[in-house]
Amino acid sequence: MKHPDNKHNGKAIKGRLPWLIALVILSLFLCSCSSQQGNTPTPQPPNMTHQPAITPGPQDTVTPEVSPVPTPKEESLEEKVEKLMNTLTLEEKIGQLFFIASRYDGTGSPQLSMDEDLELILKQYKPGGFIFFAENLQSIDQTVAFTEGLQAASKIPMFMGIDEEGGIVTRLNKAPQLHATVMPSPYDIGKTHQPVYAYEAAHAISEEIKSLGFNLNFAPVADIINNPQNKVIGKRAYASEPDLASRMVEQAVKGALDCGIVPVLKHFPGHGNTSQDSHTGAAVVERTLEQLKASEWLPFKAGMDAGAKMVMTAHVLTPGVTDNNLPATLSKPILDYLRKDLGFDGVIITDGLEMNAISAFFPEDEAVVLAIQAGVDMLLLPNDLPRAYTAILNAVHEGRLSEERIDESVKRILMLKYEWLIDTPRHDLDPEKTLGSEEHRALANKIRKESTP
Repeated sequence: MKHPDNKHNGKAIKGRLPWLIALVILSLFLCSCSSQQGNTPTPQPPNMTHQPAITPGPQDTVTPEVSPVPTPKEESLEEKVEKLMNTLTLEEKIGQLFFIASRYDGTGSPQLSMDEDLELILKQYKPGGFIFFAENLQSIDQTVAFTEGLQAASKIPMFMGIDEEGGIVTRLNKAPQLHATVMPSPYDIGKTHQPVYAYEAAHAISEEIKSLGFNLNFAPVADIINNPQNKVIGKRAYASEPDLASRMVEQAVKGALDCGIVPVLKHFPGHGNTSQDSHTGAAVVERTLEQLKASEWLPFKAGMDAGAKMVMTAHVLTPGVTDNNLPATLSKPILDYLRKDLGFDGVIITDGLEMNAISAFFPEDEAVVLAIQAGVDMLLLPNDLPRAYTAILNAVHEGRLSEERIDESVKRILMLKYEWLIDTPRHDLDPEKTLGSEEHRALANKIRKESTP
């Protein structure tokens, strides 16, 4: 028996069929999602404390691997020097051996500034140092500009040197516009018997020259004035007694170093016992080796122990010690005593090669080679720089000097430069306030007063 609405119902079902299919697909999709969510732990809300927290055991703890950050290794002084040495040509190394000057320019006028000729010399020979004389000094601004100009033209900072001993040997006081302190002589300082004055005077002088751009002072004099007829040293020495001279030299070295100035002990093996002046001719030291060790060398040793890393040789003959008839500057046995007996490992520099004790007896191209062969590291004031430079270069090429011997000296020079010039920050001294300061003048007057009998 057929229902009267079957046909109608069939149409209705057919009309709803797409919706039914969609509903089935939606149901299947929801079931699938529910199944996936069932595999994921449901996070606990903050107020659900009925489930204990799960603490992972030691085996569940994972420590992340952290790569250690390497601490930068600071280069040693030796490593810095070695690195710089590797960048230098033989010619540049030889240039470091020379300590030059230029008193007058090409027109015959005092050399007061950098000019094209001087710049060309620095570019071509790259000398290790430059020494100022009175001819190079006029005013504060001029001197500062000159020292800065020299350094700016140098690949490696130069030793900027000056003779400022106090007393009769002064360069600054020759230029009134510098208004530098007139410091008493070393001998007057020695007469006070107070080494602290040697320290304070050296420190004051060092401040004044440093404010102008200098970094090296050819002082203190370590000679003992033990020959009344000696005119070349005289009051430039602190004393005639080895012990007093030693204590004064020690403190003078410390005063310079504490101010950042390189001191130079002079004149080894001792120039105080001569009656002749090596500036004008041959000078002879009539002392035995035992006498030198017991007397003349004590102030040098005291200065070295205090930190001095440069020693100047004297152009003196020492017939009681050597029989080679060579001045100490050219005498290997004498310089071996300095190295071995006194243990000096710093820079050995000659006195001026222009002095007659050398220039009147030895051709310069021979003298400079003999000096390096003897153990000298730096050659001061050659008369003819091109000739002297070429002589050293030719001696290496010809095998009379080895490049290893040149390297020995250059390493000593660069060690000293790194310690006091290259790794040292620029000073902040105002030369207008430092030169002839009230404090320095008061010190000078106090020393003069106490040294007067």
